[in-house]
Amino acid sequence: MSSRHPRIQVPRDPELKQAIDRGRRLVGADAPASQVVRALALRGAQALSEDHEAEQRARQFMASVAEGNSGIDLESLLTVRDRA
Repeated sequence: MSSRHPRIQVPRDPELKQAIDRGRRLVGADAPASQVVRALALRGAQALSEDHEAEQRARQFMASVAEGNSGIDLESLLTVRDRA
């Protein structure tokens, strides 16, 4: 099927083949490799973005803990084992 969009070349190495096989089970057993690779790329980009955002939130939270602005009672956490 032709497309008006530019194409990219991706070597089908063992890792990509494994990813395509795994993706095909979800996209459809008869799906062409190009459709599976596209679905994996789109989902992968979304996951990478979500991971980055989660990491940023975690860093901000850690900074708030270090600065004492998190609302966590650190003194209470220090003695939690003694109270257990």
